[in-house]
Amino acid sequence: MSSVSATDVEDYNALVVEHFERPRNVGLIAAAANVIEGSAGRIDQGTQFKLTARIEAGHIVAARFEAYGCPHCIAAASHLTEQLRGATRGDLEQWSWRELASVLGIPTVKRGRLLILEDAVRALAADWRRKF
Repeated sequence: MSSVSATDVEDYNALVVEHFERPRNVGLIAAAANVIEGSAGRIDQGTQFKLTARIEAGHIVAARFEAYGCPHCIAAASHLTEQLRGATRGDLEQWSWRELASVLGIPTVKRGRLLILEDAVRALAADWRRKF
């Protein structure tokens, strides 16, 4: 992953730069009875997200990601994994990309990628529903 150049920084919200240059929770949690997973998108179409989360007592206690896409995609997935700690299945089923778009200052032209992230979150919820 390359860093965002100084000339590009003005095109990105400071939180996007922070999460892109120092992403949190990168990688996937190893499969286990209390681990759920969800993915959406395709690399050949420019954006893909894979999410995993560990469930304990009906809440997410850890979340990790792999993402392929622009700096906004990497930052969104990184930020999301931090926000998912403590979430319930219902929270996942109701999660919307809109708040994340606002917090990260995602331009309108890039918001379709957040819909793919929302699909990955819904797939995470569906796996939770299947397993528990």
